[in-house]
Amino acid sequence: MRRPGRVVALLLLLGCTTLGGGLWSGLWDGTAHLSWRDHGIARGARDRPMVALTFDDGLNGDTTLAIATILEQRNARGTFFVVGQTLAEQAPVARQLIERGHLLGNHSYTHPRPSRLDIRYADLARTQAAFDQTLGRCPRYFRPPYGLHTPWLAAAAQRAGMRLAGWDVTGWDWAETDADQLATRVLGEVQPGSIVLLHDGIDGRPGADRAVLLRALPMILDGLAAKGIAPVTLDTLLGESGYLDRC
Repeated sequence: MRRPGRVVALLLLLGCTTLGGGLWSGLWDGTAHLSWRDHGIARGARDRPMVALTFDDGLNGDTTLAIATILEQRNARGTFFVVGQTLAEQAPVARQLIERGHLLGNHSYTHPRPSRLDIRYADLARTQAAFDQTLGRCPRYFRPPYGLHTPWLAAAAQRAGMRLAGWDVTGWDWAETDADQLATRVLGEVQPGSIVLLHDGIDGRPGADRAVLLRALPMILDGLAAKGIAPVTLDTLLGESGYLDRC
């Protein structure tokens, strides 16, 4: 049997180390985030009294707008990581969020679980194209579905000039039914510079019930105010533009 050439050997090595372990071993484990290497951010600076409240898996129609309204009533703004397929039918919701001072991020097109064998990771570009077509702008920040991170995904984000956005605090709000417990959990973990993971939708499905978050969010905001911490958009927290100069 012929020995594999250098290219084949390299691919075999990647399959054993990157896909089976190494970078791939840094998948979301339920406690935090991505396995950060070169292109990701899980929090901002700890020396300024600001946090970013981020909301995944929308757009979710009136629920998304209700969350935005609750934030605005306390002079706060949020970052909404949008599932791309929702943009076509909910473009007015997306435009309202931008007009009202909130930030939009890329959260894939159909919320798929990233594949270890998807070398191109075309889903990222597909979602950026949906943003460009619908809104004429493309987000700087990409949050992979489920927080799953592969080296191919990171490379696609780098090529697009984007940054992977993780978190250091989660309320586990997709599984929580007690609003008081949800608020208590977030406020117990949050620090200046934190990026907080919450959900205005579920996997991009229309009409997802987020009543528990709608009840908990005012308590979270009041608790942050008591700590002297201001909720701002992710780009404000990080001190950079939230949209690319061009798509």
